[in-house]
Amino acid sequence: MRVAMVSVHTCPLAALGGKETGGMNVYVREVARELGRMGAEVDIFTRS
Repeated sequence: MRVAMVSVHTCPLAALGGKETGGMNVYVREVARELGRMGAEVDIFTRS
């Protein structure tokens, strides 16, 4: 299975505590990580 995720607000790899980072990047990163563990190929598209 292939999954595409779109993160328009922040980069999932951004360091926490920054100006534009918070819960959304952690959520996207962890969902993608778990889908990968389940065998999915995950691509994350950001505005960066």
